[in-house]
Amino acid sequence: MPEAPRSNLTSPNVEADEKTLHLLKSLLSAWQAAAIYDQNNNAFRSRRHELRESMNAVAPGGGTCRIDYQGGYIFFNGTRLNYDREFSFGRALAFRLGGLRLGSLNIDTDVAPETLDQALFALAQTDTRLDDPFAALQETWTSLGIDGISIEPMSDSAEEQEDTPESEAEREARRRRRAHAMVQRAETVVHEMWDRVRDRNSFDAPATQRVVHLLIDQIAHDEPALMEFASLRDFDEYTYYHSVSVAIYSIAVGIRLGFNRHRLTQLGMAALFHDIGKVKLPKDLITKPDEFNDDDWVEIKRHPTLGALTLGNLRHIDADTATAIAGAFEHHLRIDMTGYPELSQPRMLHIFSRIIALCDAFDAMTSGRVYQKGHISPDEALRRLIHKGRQWYDPIVVKALVNVLGIFPVGTLVRLSDNAMAVVTQCNNDDLYAPDVLIIRDSEGMPVRRMARVAGQEADSPDAAAHITEVLNPETECIKVEDYIALNYQVPDELAID
Repeated sequence: MPEAPRSNLTSPNVEADEKTLHLLKSLLSAWQAAAIYDQNNNAFRSRRHELRESMNAVAPGGGTCRIDYQGGYIFFNGTRLNYDREFSFGRALAFRLGGLRLGSLNIDTDVAPETLDQALFALAQTDTRLDDPFAALQETWTSLGIDGISIEPMSDSAEEQEDTPESEAEREARRRRRAHAMVQRAETVVHEMWDRVRDRNSFDAPATQRVVHLLIDQIAHDEPALMEFASLRDFDEYTYYHSVSVAIYSIAVGIRLGFNRHRLTQLGMAALFHDIGKVKLPKDLITKPDEFNDDDWVEIKRHPTLGALTLGNLRHIDADTATAIAGAFEHHLRIDMTGYPELSQPRMLHIFSRIIALCDAFDAMTSGRVYQKGHISPDEALRRLIHKGRQWYDPIVVKALVNVLGIFPVGTLVRLSDNAMAVVTQCNNDDLYAPDVLIIRDSEGMPVRRMARVAGQEADSPDAAAHITEVLNPETECIKVEDYIALNYQVPDELAID
């Protein structure tokens, strides 16, 4: 197969033409889709088709498209491209190439669709956290016998340039971008899942499982970053975001309770499906901005039963669906059998239902978007759940959630002993009274932005770091805590699935 030259990659920066831009964006979009959909999914197939069309547009008579990645730059057929406004998504593509230590991707435009599929899934499913991700990718490439697409590793000099130390701020921003991209993927799948259940009485089980696996891996790898995004209160599609947030909290609790990966997957699926009964209710009721009246409550209390019936009527029922049915039906029941739906006799609630019920209550209380006006501060919501722990909730599950959230959950606005004001950004499992915070006003009341770990409750010596003295009401202080946590690290459009 003829190859575009790689030896001369020193061409000056140029603006990519429209066809090249479309090809690279199509490659990124198909690569992203392969990470969350299976091969037969229409969303993936349409992106792969678009990629093939864009390759043919670049080389209509046949030939090759070569993408090189060296020294932080992307080269197309030997020419280095500008990361300008039109090619801003190039940084997202560079992030993926660099994560695999992939220096070159050379694609024959006549490659078979099946081979292109194999290549995209190999790229998407290779774990970038391995010591040598390219070696793992190459092993998969060889075992699949991929012909028509060749890969080469980064050169040693390119790896050295890639390993240039980042600043702490850059590392934090990259960490949050990765977490936000994961949440966006999950929200996209949940949105599609609800639409398919509503319209076709089915859902894409492999895609849903895949996003749950990604959430599990992300929580295991970097739980604090996902906790930040789960704690956000300022979003448009609350219904879908709520399902993702409950899944994040539930999986984190499941990890604390020692669940294996299979059980975590079932729990994550059940959490994503817990509110599925709302697809059978009027949309204006679900999105109603005001408090519910008595008639609204009669309607909304039907959604657990509707959820169980909806899942039970799906075309394919398996063990994962069965546990999701239990979660949908029981997530508003308490261990003392109060709540809804009303039952004729007591029952032992499924462990997944007990976890989802608690996580659902915490997210609903702190969001201010479900059933009530105004949100409750995270620490106050947690205190109420702890107070009701023995009566309404499983105390072991409550303890696990406290371990996940800390005494001062992410998003709590606090006053420190030196009079500074700060927003909690991360729980410290070694000392729940000493979370990481972002100081937003110094002791003189002047605006600042400085990360710190506060001292624990026992640190009372004059030389000790400041510790938390009180929890503040953001509304009273005219503070929007979302402006100080993960929303400062919004993912560019190119990192999201189109």
